[in-house]
Amino acid sequence: MKTKLSCLLLGATLLLAQAPLALVRAQTSLHDWSVVKAVGVDEQLIVKQKDGTTIEAKMIEATDTNLTLSRKGKVVNISRDSIQQIEHSKGKAQKGKWAAIGAGIGAGVGGGIGLAKNNSIIDDGELYILAGVVIGAGSGAVGGALFGASRRKRELIYTAP
Repeated sequence: MKTKLSCLLLGATLLLAQAPLALVRAQTSLHDWSVVKAVGVDEQLIVKQKDGTTIEAKMIEATDTNLTLSRKGKVVNISRDSIQQIEHSKGKAQKGKWAAIGAGIGAGVGGGIGLAKNNSIIDDGELYILAGVVIGAGSGAVGGALFGASRRKRELIYTAP
């Protein structure tokens, strides 16, 4: 009981410690269009429009009234008035790292399930452990790679006033 309470208090303390940092970041003007204009060519942007549409594309140019992006080889022009917010997607997806983590977790879980199923009376009982490790590692690697493909750092750079 004490451990759960300690973990809960530690989590709350860490959350509250981040609040001033978030407040300072929120006070920097997210309504400043010049930040969008300063984004380099071919940088990945996620644009959420006021009608609910989200477009993920590469930056071409930003003028005072228009944002021009490249999406799937086509040029997309978006009026500044129709934009709700813009996020800048940075970094590469770390599929290999997350696949390795997933494979390790899957192998451990699969091996544990195989060990629980293991029966020394049956001749091939030890096969369950090996099969559990192999199947768990494979499925964990696939799940980790899919998770890693979606993990990129996003930074909110603009919101409509």
